[in-house]
Amino acid sequence: MRVSELVSDLQALRANLAEELEAVNRYEPLIERLAHDEARAVVKRITDARKDHVAQLFDVIARLDPKQRDSNQQVSGATRADG
Repeated sequence: MRVSELVSDLQALRANLAEELEAVNRYEPLIERLAHDEARAVVKRITDARKDHVAQLFDVIARLDPKQRDSNQQVSGATRADG
């Protein structure tokens, strides 16, 4: 894979990651506002699926971008040390 293709792939993946995170931010408050249990359950399942997408995209970005992976590990290690 050429560098330009990798950069293009990473840009597309990051754009999709941002869209999934925005969807989670839209859906989560809606769960509490909905009056009907069935509607809340559907939106909760959608939100959970979006969170799975976030995790999957985050994982593939880290595998394709070593600098991102290193940054993730540094932040993760710092968070564990603080917690």
